[in-house]
Amino acid sequence: MMAANVDGHGRTLEVGAVRQLFESSLILGGHYTVTADGQRFLVNKAVEQKAPLPISPVLNWTAGLKR
Repeated sequence: MMAANVDGHGRTLEVGAVRQLFESSLILGGHYTVTADGQRFLVNKAVEQKAPLPISPVLNWTAGLKR
């Protein structure tokens, strides 16, 4: 995530030096939001895909409710 100071006063737009705020795994088209004070970011992060957990069907589960 990069940032730069921007001055829009006057007839021209002046952009200061660009600096890195932090590294992230934000991909092109990814989503993020910033708090109103600009101090925190919420970033969607790509996660490592793990093998799916097996499905364990439970039969006659209502019988366990009567105990």
